[in-house]
Amino acid sequence: MKKSDIKKILVPVDFSDASDTAVAEAAGLAVLLKSELVLLHVVEDRVYAASALDTVEVILPNFGAIKKEIGKKMADLQKHINKKYEIKCTIHILNGHIHTEIKTLAKKKKINLIVMGTHGASGFKEYFIGSNAQRVVTISDVPVLTTPVKAKKMSFKNILIPIDNSIHSRAKVNIALIFADLFNANIHLIGLPGTKDKTEVSKFNIKLKSVEKHIEDQGFSYSSKIVSGTNTAEAALSYATKNKCDLIVINTGHESKTTGMFMGMFSQQIVNHSNVAVLSFKHLDGAVSIDTPGFGL
Repeated sequence: MKKSDIKKILVPVDFSDASDTAVAEAAGLAVLLKSELVLLHVVEDRVYAASALDTVEVILPNFGAIKKEIGKKMADLQKHINKKYEIKCTIHILNGHIHTEIKTLAKKKKINLIVMGTHGASGFKEYFIGSNAQRVVTISDVPVLTTPVKAKKMSFKNILIPIDNSIHSRAKVNIALIFADLFNANIHLIGLPGTKDKTEVSKFNIKLKSVEKHIEDQGFSYSSKIVSGTNTAEAALSYATKNKCDLIVINTGHESKTTGMFMGMFSQQIVNHSNVAVLSFKHLDGAVSIDTPGFGL
């Protein structure tokens, strides 16, 4: 993926503070990339309140009536975007489940990047239901940039690239370099071997060196460090805080293809607990990686 490949940016809108933050940051990014902004509001026609014992289904008012009211708010937002940022902006209002409608529209409109606001999740919601942002991160075939509601204005100066022992961990490096180039950011590369076995650590060091060489070959400077810890997500988040990283780039392709119903995976912990923006890249079967000859920025 090159900068010029990011032609359409999709932002789900629900008029919350987190959504407002995502819209503003996505619009600023669209200006830099000369991209189109696509705004989506999803009306869920059924709301499910789930517990371990039962499910309560609540039917919402007529979709047509809701769409009319939402349409006015979306049109006002579209006008605001067009006037303030002077970029092309389109709006869509759909009904269904939020995460599935986002994925469907992204495919239909050939979206290159999704930007979502997130409040994070905790407790029962985190471990069983999962946030909409995490569901989208898990099922999306295009990169997803999640931004916490308290995030500062998008201006990434320190980008963290965690490399772990998963098979496709290196595949996210190129999109990280796109953002590093766009914002003239410092690159922080951390190795998370997740083991103390000498043989495995030795293999991991070879893997990390190949990533370092790729970054050097692309003309970027970086810092590199091995970080230990039994929980690699916690180790990455701790490093990000100590080193004032404002973007973490992670890979989700090696993880579960479900909708993120259960917690415990690296990406879910990062997205739900990060205080800074997270860029999630899904490695697809057959997709190019940094090891593919001729694949670069």
